[in-house]
Amino acid sequence: MSFAICRIQKIKSWGQLTAHSEHATRTRETPNANPEVENIQIVGNLDNLDLGTLVKNKIGSQKIRSNAVLTVEMLLSASAEYFRPHAPHEGGVYDKRRLDNFIDAVIRWLDSSWGDRVVQAVLHLDEITPHVHAYLVPLDEQGKLRCKALFGTLHQMYQLQNSFADAVAHLGIERGIKGSLATHTQVRKYYAAVNQDSQILNLEHCLPQPTAQETSESYRQKVIEILSPQLEIINYQLNERSRILQQKAVLKQTASKSEQLRKQLEKELRLLQATSGQPDLPLPLVAYELGANHYKQDDNALSLVMRVNGYNFDDAVVWLHDRFGEQGMLHAVANHALTIAQQTPSQLFVAPTSSANHWHEVERYLTQQRALPQQLLQTLHQRSLVYALVTGGAVFLARNLLNEPTGAYLHALGSNTFNLYPSSKRSCGWFHLSIGGKFDEPIKGAMLVSEPIEALSLAVLNAPHQHKTLYLVIDSQYSHLPKEFLENLPNVVVATNRETAIAVCKVLPNATRLEPKITWNQQLQQQGGKNHAILESQTNVSDISYYQ
Repeated sequence: MSFAICRIQKIKSWGQLTAHSEHATRTRETPNANPEVENIQIVGNLDNLDLGTLVKNKIGSQKIRSNAVLTVEMLLSASAEYFRPHAPHEGGVYDKRRLDNFIDAVIRWLDSSWGDRVVQAVLHLDEITPHVHAYLVPLDEQGKLRCKALFGTLHQMYQLQNSFADAVAHLGIERGIKGSLATHTQVRKYYAAVNQDSQILNLEHCLPQPTAQETSESYRQKVIEILSPQLEIINYQLNERSRILQQKAVLKQTASKSEQLRKQLEKELRLLQATSGQPDLPLPLVAYELGANHYKQDDNALSLVMRVNGYNFDDAVVWLHDRFGEQGMLHAVANHALTIAQQTPSQLFVAPTSSANHWHEVERYLTQQRALPQQLLQTLHQRSLVYALVTGGAVFLARNLLNEPTGAYLHALGSNTFNLYPSSKRSCGWFHLSIGGKFDEPIKGAMLVSEPIEALSLAVLNAPHQHKTLYLVIDSQYSHLPKEFLENLPNVVVATNRETAIAVCKVLPNATRLEPKITWNQQLQQQGGKNHAILESQTNVSDISYYQ
């Protein structure tokens, strides 16, 4: 679907008019234009007068108010799908027949709507999408320079859009939504939207040369008028970039949640497939074998046997096998298990309670005996990623890549082993943190290690970090990996034990192995905190971008 584009901009000073004229006629360098393509003047004069002279001649000798609109610039175009229906994203390409039909419609509309008020119109073909710049002097019915008479009300602006849309409707070009709350961008902002190449400000070519008698204020105003259009484009592009980055982050988060939902649905589908085609034993038949005259509608075969005969699970399974054979017994057990799974809500992980009284003991152990930097530990503690257990010992919180808690590692002080907190969902998350880089910088690399203390130790040993690096605990060869995320990173290093490293590298062919002769924490202890100052110089406790 192709839409009509009609934008206007009011020009109130001769300096601004000169700048627009130089842009339209390409007498000034235009960074996003192809110099090898020639533009076409479709409305003009035989004497080749410049735009300023044409406007002055049209206004005549009448007195011009200080705030008067000298001319109105119209930008007339259509969405790219009209000019290149088979390649809408291929800039600089257009179908000549379609372009000719469009220009013919534009010229007819300009003539019928505005007559000789239009003093110049130029077709630009040297940018991404063909468009026309038309300049009209806003004279009212009495020939007075009065822009409000033509474009002063919202109704007149609606009429303008309707009129142009009607003029090109026969080409299959439609009007935008009437009364839409979407704001119409100004002409120069439109450039930033349709021309995807970055705007480059070439000061050497843009800045005018001051004249001998020119005052500093006059020169200042001239520079402002000349640079304002390009600076607005640059600012618009920067704002668009920020908006797109934010949108990308939201979409990434949505995609991650969608992937989690997909995996959950796949799991449920596999469970349904395992039991589909295996209907439960008919309750009337089971009741008959039991000698029961009545049964509940929400019973299944196994629960009915357990209730009527007062059996435990094992005895009920044996009874079903004896009466209905192996297949009947398996069907009954599978459907019983499915009923329990469907009726029992999934349990959310609840992290172990933190103890402020024991934290100093944990912190002292990790700094003095494990040689970890105090600032690193304080930062992680502030974010509840490392803290003390009520019963003593350290807690290292595991999270998924959306930073939602999924489990916890428990470490008894003085030991070299970790235990898993009972309600942890081990395959849903990992202990991880990212270090280095700026807040909005993407992760450039990952280091996979076997334990939380090893992850922290290796992060310290690797300081300083030139790019944001993820340190993630993979504690077993059976560990679930965030494969989709890791395989897209340019640098993944597996620094775990040999068995785990081999298993990981089979799943991630892009990963490289790093095998230390002693543990990373032993290496850190041997250095005696040598890298602490380097790591802490990169970090700011108040800035979450460093430790996440």
